[in-house]
Amino acid sequence: MYLFEFIQSKYNLRLIYITFLQAFLSSLISCVLALPFAISLFRRKKKLINRILISLSGYSFVLPSILIVYSVIGLFGTNGALNKITNLYDVFNIRTIFGLQGILIAHVLLNTPFAVRIFVQNLNSIPKKYIEVAKSMNFSFWQNYLYLEWPIIRQNFFSIFSIIFILCFLSFAIVMALGGGPRYSTLEVAIYQSIFFELNFNKAIIISFIQIAICSFLLIIGFLSLKGSNYYDIQTDNFEYLFNKNKLISLIDFLIIAIFSLFFFSPIFFISINFLQNIINTQFFINKLFFHAFINSMALSLSSGLLVTISGLIISLTLVSIRSKLIHQQILFFLTSTILVISPIIISLGYFIILGDLRYLDFVNYATVILINCIFILPFSIIVFFTKLKNIFINFNDIKETFRINDIDFFKIIFPLIKKNILFVFSFASALSFGDFTVISFFKTENFQTMPSLLYKLISTYRFEEATFVAGIILIVSLLIYLIFDNIFYTASPDKNM
Repeated sequence: MYLFEFIQSKYNLRLIYITFLQAFLSSLISCVLALPFAISLFRRKKKLINRILISLSGYSFVLPSILIVYSVIGLFGTNGALNKITNLYDVFNIRTIFGLQGILIAHVLLNTPFAVRIFVQNLNSIPKKYIEVAKSMNFSFWQNYLYLEWPIIRQNFFSIFSIIFILCFLSFAIVMALGGGPRYSTLEVAIYQSIFFELNFNKAIIISFIQIAICSFLLIIGFLSLKGSNYYDIQTDNFEYLFNKNKLISLIDFLIIAIFSLFFFSPIFFISINFLQNIINTQFFINKLFFHAFINSMALSLSSGLLVTISGLIISLTLVSIRSKLIHQQILFFLTSTILVISPIIISLGYFIILGDLRYLDFVNYATVILINCIFILPFSIIVFFTKLKNIFINFNDIKETFRINDIDFFKIIFPLIKKNILFVFSFASALSFGDFTVISFFKTENFQTMPSLLYKLISTYRFEEATFVAGIILIVSLLIYLIFDNIFYTASPDKNM
């Protein structure tokens, strides 16, 4: 009955339309822009700077949403750096960054690097013998793209589109901050308003079910077409691009890499520059509140990273062990990934209500935040682990059965082959947890603050110099966590045993 009333409302129908529109446009633009950037990086991946850019592409995806919002306003807003230099707002008669344009810019900045990283790793899986055949047949530039590069990218294009669509569909902080009012409100924001402003839980539940139904449909299609991706691995191998000596193609690749890097990594540059300008003028780092928030964030992020890594590895090993039963494998894969279609606000609210008075105990809040972080990051760890483990079992399972090696000893043998995956998942999950704001917003107290909740508090009280300092610390710490584990164990050549 209430569902029928909900659908009858023109405003509610517009909510669904805007949610679809911004998610579709964000996903499409992100994937389309990722293609030329990924291909250019892949062709020139032997250069150290390009390997760093590939690694940074992974980090941009875990960049906290609140920092993206801060950067979009500071860079592309009416008083932003870009408008001060180019005066674009007057030239194109643009009134404000708030609205659909702001939402799209933020989502594209956040999700395109993620797609780039996966596309590059898809291209790494091109068999070497294919490249040798193409070279012997004197493939043209377009033949090389059509017969070597595009077929590999196409395998996972819709899967990546689906994941980005779901993430944008469930986006909260970006839409809330940059939507500019009810005109560009989405279902996720409507859930928040129903819970905290209208106290209408029936409406929140209806909207949640609509979200889950739409996202589940895309999730099923996306994972049925998923081929796997070595997201973690930056291989250089002995790959030699066929047109490496072509000056025109080299120039085009250089321009694409330079221009796209400047745009997609602009939030990192912007926050870093502002941080360096304000660090001398602030003494906030000696503040007791800052110290406690920093310790809490580090403890939560590292604990979440450890739990995600262990859980993802166990589930992926289970998936590989039933690889002969495709239906069972797909069911388990889907069940572990359904969390992608559920709003973090709903999960957090559920725990908030269930805990009751226990939520006033700090150690309970710690455990709950770690658990919720693990639930939401787990699907990404499975994507990383599954392909690698599947390839290992295909190559070594006969040896395991021939010599009757038990599971524990077999895991000890293959551990060196998956060490990079384990470290990447740990760094990815830790960096993502360090900058989380949605979950902590339900469980923060005066004695239990994290860096993102502290940043929000400083911004809301107009303490912008201190907010800039905290934003810089969040960026630097999460970047270090991610890059150290993503690169320090990196080897320039692929595993010799594979």
